[in-house]
Amino acid sequence: MKWLKSLGVLLFAASLYSPSAYASVEEGYLPLRSMLEQSGARVTWEQSSQTAFFTLHNGASGSVTIGSSEYEFEGTTVKLNGRIQLKGDSTYVPPGLIELVLSRLSAGQSPEPVQPDKERPQLAIVTADGETDSVDSGDDAADDPAIWLHPDDPSKSRIIATNKGGGILVYDLLGKQVQSYELGKMNNIDVRYGFPLNGKKIDIAAATNRSANTIDVFAIVPETGELKSITSQPIQPAMKEVYGFSLYHSLKTDKFYALVLGKDGEFEQIELIPGTDGITGKRVREFKVSSQAEGIVADDEYAVIYLAEEDKAIWKVGAEPGSGSKPVASVDDVNSSHLTADIEGLTLYYAADGKGYLLASSQGSSTYAVYERQGSNRYLGSFAIKDGAIDGTSETDGIDVLGFGLGDAYPNGIFVAQDDENIDNGTAVNQNFKIVAWDKLAKSFKNPLLVDNGIDPRQLVNRRK
Repeated sequence: MKWLKSLGVLLFAASLYSPSAYASVEEGYLPLRSMLEQSGARVTWEQSSQTAFFTLHNGASGSVTIGSSEYEFEGTTVKLNGRIQLKGDSTYVPPGLIELVLSRLSAGQSPEPVQPDKERPQLAIVTADGETDSVDSGDDAADDPAIWLHPDDPSKSRIIATNKGGGILVYDLLGKQVQSYELGKMNNIDVRYGFPLNGKKIDIAAATNRSANTIDVFAIVPETGELKSITSQPIQPAMKEVYGFSLYHSLKTDKFYALVLGKDGEFEQIELIPGTDGITGKRVREFKVSSQAEGIVADDEYAVIYLAEEDKAIWKVGAEPGSGSKPVASVDDVNSSHLTADIEGLTLYYAADGKGYLLASSQGSSTYAVYERQGSNRYLGSFAIKDGAIDGTSETDGIDVLGFGLGDAYPNGIFVAQDDENIDNGTAVNQNFKIVAWDKLAKSFKNPLLVDNGIDPRQLVNRRK
C-alpha cells in the first residue's frame, strides 16, 4: 500500500537527522514540511494564524498551530506529547506526530488515494447550452450568479446576478433579462429558502453592496422572482470594503447568517434577525486570512464554509458561530496542478445521502475544479467551457449550480458561470453568464459525475447532529 511505502520513507529520513539538526528546538522534533513532502503531501503556511496546513497524497488533511499541543486531522483534535515549535521559517513537530498521521491512514480513516498528476483524468470539455443577455455596463461588470428555484413551476426559476457597474439583474432560464435594479456596485449574491418573517416563510436573496458598504437583503416574490428590499436598517459590516459573500442557514438552530469577506482578507459572520419592520444584522464572529479572498460558499447540511484566498488556497471552516477562527483543513492550493490564481467563485452541488461536489473557478487557467463534497474533498478533475454555437468562458469570477430539475429545457439542472470576455459574431461585447446543462457536464468526465435531479434546496437534511 502507498501509505506503508510513505511511512518507510519518513522513518528512514528521520534516522538521517542528527540531534544537532534541532539544536534550538526540543530533542527529537522533526521539520513538518520537509518530512511530509517526502510522502507526496502538500504543506501551506498561514502567517496570520501561525498555522501550517497539510494535505496528504490521498486527500486527507489536517493542520498544526505554533504553540499548540494539539493538531487537527480530518475534523478531529488529537493531543500531542509536546508543543508545535517554530524555528526560522520552519515548523517543527513533536516525535511521533508524522507516524501517527500515517498510521491513522492505515486504519481506514481516509478515502482512497488520489491518482498521481500524470494519471489524473484529462481536462473535460463542454460547450454552453445557453447564455444570458449582456449586462448594461461595460468593462469588468458582470460578476456573480445565484440560481433561485421557483416554488411551484421549476421552469420559471430565475438566475439572479450582480452587475458591478450598477446593480442586480434577473434572468429567466432562456437568459432573457426580466428585471433590473439599480442599487450600486453589487459584488456577490446568494439565495436561501424558508426565512421566517412576520409569520411567513419566505425566499431571500442577499448581496454585498460596495457602493454603500452594506449587505442588502431582498424578499423574492414567489410568483415572479422580483426582489423587494426587506432590511429595516443598513447592515454595515466593520470591514473597510465588503467583497465576497454567501448565505448560511443553520439546520441545527434554524438561524440565517450573512458570510462576508473583505478586500484585506477579513471575514464576518452576521446573524440576520427578523423583526416586524424587516431584517437587522448582528455580528457574531470575525477573523482574518492573510490576503484577499472573495469566493465563499456554505454547505448547510454539513455546517461548513469554503472560502477561497485568491492567490493561495481553498480553506474549509466550521459554519456555526462558535466554530472558531481557524480553518479545519486546506482543500487545495495554487501550488497544485488543479488551481491557477486567482481562485474565484465557489459553489456546491447537492446529491442524495450527503454526496455531491464542491466546484471552484480557477480564473488563471479558465477552468473549473471539482471536488467531492463529503469527507476530505477529494479532487476529481476539472473542466472548461469552450466555444460552440455559443462562445465559451474565460477568466470566470462567480459560479453557481443547481441539480434540481428545472423543466423541459434543463431536466437535470444547470451550471452557470460568469464570462469575462463575451464574444458575439466575432466581436467582444459586454460580459454575461453562460449556462451548461448539468447532465451534459457530468457525462463529459471520464468517470461521470453524479446526476441527481431530486434534491430540493428547500428540503436539505442536517448531517451534523
